[in-house]
Amino acid sequence: MSRWLLPALLGGAMLAGCAGSRAAGPEGPSTAAPSSTPAATPPPEGKAPEPTSAGAPGARAARGAEGPLAEGVEAFRAGKWQQAADAFRVELRRNPDDADAQFNLALTEERLGAADRARSAYEAALKLDAEHVPSLVNLARLERQTGRAERAVQILEAASRRPALASEPGLWVQLSMTERAAGNLADAEKAARRALSLRRDPSAYEALALVSSARGQNREAELLALSALRLDEERASTHVTLGLVAYRLGEVGRARAEFDRAAALDPGSADAWANLGALALGWRDYAGAERAYRRASELEPWVVDSRLRLAQALAAQVTEDPAKATAAAAAYRAVLARAPNRPEAICGAGWALAQDRKAAAEAGTLLRRCRELPDTSAAERGRIDGRLSVLESLARAPAAPPAGPEPASSRGTGGGPREQGAGGGGTR
Repeated sequence: MSRWLLPALLGGAMLAGCAGSRAAGPEGPSTAAPSSTPAATPPPEGKAPEPTSAGAPGARAARGAEGPLAEGVEAFRAGKWQQAADAFRVELRRNPDDADAQFNLALTEERLGAADRARSAYEAALKLDAEHVPSLVNLARLERQTGRAERAVQILEAASRRPALASEPGLWVQLSMTERAAGNLADAEKAARRALSLRRDPSAYEALALVSSARGQNREAELLALSALRLDEERASTHVTLGLVAYRLGEVGRARAEFDRAAALDPGSADAWANLGALALGWRDYAGAERAYRRASELEPWVVDSRLRLAQALAAQVTEDPAKATAAAAAYRAVLARAPNRPEAICGAGWALAQDRKAAAEAGTLLRRCRELPDTSAAERGRIDGRLSVLESLARAPAAPPAGPEPASSRGTGGGPREQGAGGGGTR
């Protein structure tokens, strides 16, 4: 085991629709490892990943403090993801059997938006140490957030059958979140209660709260979340969960206060920022939504939903600030690179690109695709036909000043708060 271990993300929740604790996204309270804990100890939830020293002290720690592993940790802390990944690879060439270094590399690959490489690195860590809890829980979370909930369940159930791991509350909490994401609420409750029987832990209460909320029992969910808060009043993920429950109870002002509190406690909470963005979109505060979703996208570059909502917030401001069209187009392109068949991205990108004469051909292609989507309204099809005629005329005519901003797609800027750790919606 190495001396330097980045905190594990044990889960997440999002407030979107019926899913979880993020505004317009997937779900589950996020968990991060505390500083100075052994690698095999499941980290508690509520903090954004930040490198910490962990594991064996003494000579190995001193050696690691001056090597590429420590350099990688420092780069990670500074948000220099590629530099961190390069340093961890150097460390692995020196110490190829270091499961902690593999884990650090995997977590960094996630920050780079490379879900497949992150998955491979987590799996490599588990080949080195089959009971490496941070890698187990992160791999399961990643599988769940990339639409592989059944695989996540298999990983966690297999781990829970190991005598050395069956008493780890973090595994059961992650299993609860995974079962809930798959719609297996009875199994999700059972796993959360098992975690609670092992330790009176805030993450277990949060998991139970999210199960109750998924069942529509939001007053019960509120009581469970308050139980978590009594154990740790400064736990950001608990405030996200309370905000989600308040939102579902129709108490939007209280939801906003909880999300603000979560962001203040942990500025690295993508769930808090994504939910603040969702509320801002609902209030048509597009500048506020842009700020919040930009922060969420910086923290989780692989999450498609946050990037899509950022694009929508930018597009909604084009009438007041035509320069936003270029930024909106870039954000839509980033979404399409990960989710090429996402209807909102196809239509939104088409309208955004239609503002740029140089992108007329690409805009026309996307708008035609949008027109053929089964859920495109007759009104929007009419608007598309009109815009396609303009684009075809522009292609034949000499360059001229732009005709002015075009309204965004009528698909709008939908979405509500999301559950923690649910960001990703199956596409990363």
